[in-house]
Amino acid sequence: MVFGLLSCALGLALPACGGAPPPAARPSPPLPPLDTADLTRLLPQAGLRWLVLARPREIAAVPWLIPWIALVAPEENLARHARATGIDLRQVREAAIASYAGRAGDVTFHVARHSGEPRTIERLFRRRLTGRERRAVDRPDLVRLSGDIGKAPHTLVLLGRDVVGVQDGGSPGRGPARIASLYALGRLRRSPTALSGGPLAALAARFGPAPLRAFAPGPFEGELARGARGLLAAATAVGAAARPSAREGIALAIAVAGDFSTSGEAASEELLAAWDELAHGSFGHLLGLDAPVEPPLATHAPDAVAIAVELDPRALARGLAAATGERLQDMLR
Repeated sequence: MVFGLLSCALGLALPACGGAPPPAARPSPPLPPLDTADLTRLLPQAGLRWLVLARPREIAAVPWLIPWIALVAPEENLARHARATGIDLRQVREAAIASYAGRAGDVTFHVARHSGEPRTIERLFRRRLTGRERRAVDRPDLVRLSGDIGKAPHTLVLLGRDVVGVQDGGSPGRGPARIASLYALGRLRRSPTALSGGPLAALAARFGPAPLRAFAPGPFEGELARGARGLLAAATAVGAAARPSAREGIALAIAVAGDFSTSGEAASEELLAAWDELAHGSFGHLLGLDAPVEPPLATHAPDAVAIAVELDPRALARGLAAATGERLQDMLR
């Protein structure tokens, strides 16, 4: 009798006490998956100045491109970047770099589908911060970390296990990193994304699934409007795409979008002349643009004029290494 009373007093669930075990807690419902299947749907269209899309792992898997890639981005530089950031660029399946017009200057946003460990990426990013560190957890698989690196604000956003974004400059709470998190959460369904419509979407469809693409929306003003022998003044967008060719060259396509329904032939000739001026200038000569595998071919349609040219990857790689070597090394540190 005494033992039973003591057991009840200690909260033991004995039938003699007349108590019952508490109901088991219901498991929390699983979180809906983040919407990160298409990286371009994490990038807002508003304020976009230019956009570059790439599939690095696919490009690096082309055997005859490997030595020329190594010339531009040596293995030791890529390995150093992986140790410093937790992201091996050689294993990145797809990436995007977008530039936006900000109140205090341009803001750059890098997004990648990676194969690293999110906690390691966050730890290494935090190590680089020099002040004003702030961490926000929107949900367990969506983390934002911001702070200064030197005197410039930077923001890291981790979207699930395989997508990371890094914002250089701009506001941590209102910049593209925050907007990307809202897109991933499905909270900005009515806000247009980078390639969801308009002339950029049309150019993306024209180029198809090239492993390297670049876009810039119009209107173009000032010095830019005088580009391509004045064609950009009436352009709604401009884009380029590059892919490896069957002859182990680089097939490059450049297109200018706009209303060319009555001026297509003349505009395509102007675009070809603009290419020739670029190719035979000092920078074009450095990149080997003046010695293509095949001469450029101009085409036109009611909504765009374009040229297609096949370049020598050796000359292009050597020129890029000479023109961007030091800057690229700084970026990979």
